[in-house]
Amino acid sequence: MVCINLWHKIGTCVSCFLLSVSCLLPQQSLAQDSMTAPKQIEQAFTQLLSEELGQWQQQAGLTQLDSAIEIKLPSGAKRLELCPSKVSIDAGSGIPLGNVQRKVSCDAQGWSLYVRASVSVSVKIPVANRVLKRGEHILAADIDWKVVKLRPSDRDLVTGLDEIVGRQVVRKVRRYQAIKAVQLSAPQWVNIGDRVIIEARSNGFYANMPGEALEGGGEGVAIRVRNLSSGKVISAYPIAKGRVETQF
Repeated sequence: MVCINLWHKIGTCVSCFLLSVSCLLPQQSLAQDSMTAPKQIEQAFTQLLSEELGQWQQQAGLTQLDSAIEIKLPSGAKRLELCPSKVSIDAGSGIPLGNVQRKVSCDAQGWSLYVRASVSVSVKIPVANRVLKRGEHILAADIDWKVVKLRPSDRDLVTGLDEIVGRQVVRKVRRYQAIKAVQLSAPQWVNIGDRVIIEARSNGFYANMPGEALEGGGEGVAIRVRNLSSGKVISAYPIAKGRVETQF
């Protein structure tokens, strides 16, 4: 009786185990069968765009980024065979914003097609709290941090406060909109007629002398300056407010 009961219990356990396995196998098979080429493309493209946005967020030092990605597959995608390996997607340039199109390929199946996506992104960035007109120098008091929904044209936006404060506006900056690099220039360190300090450096040698600016300019732009000690007109580069440097 002991042996019979023992075999009965073992048999019951084995039967339950086999029943459990038989119940799981069809579900796994159905999950694999439900994957199609369109779903495969959609998942891979979504993942790639999310990764690109994440990389940009890290590089730009953004603390907050929210995105919504909608994949738009062409009708021909329905007729494609599932790719047995990972699909290949062309890399993009810049931030993926607005309407994005990439080439998706499967070498194993010999197919490729262009797939579009609609990418909506909102980020917390420094923005002007008032309209900034051309020629103005931006102060820290002119800037607030706001969550802004980006437009496709905002790909060259400026995300660092140190890249904004002290700069001069060359194209009008609208209130609470992303500030683009093309809207700013280097600050105008020197104006025509300013008295400046001319600095000269070469192989450990350093000297400075008084001068007068004959032109106005900012960082990286050569201007004409009169050396008040010698009366000579030289070319120099503004490096700070009221200071220029000659380059040998």
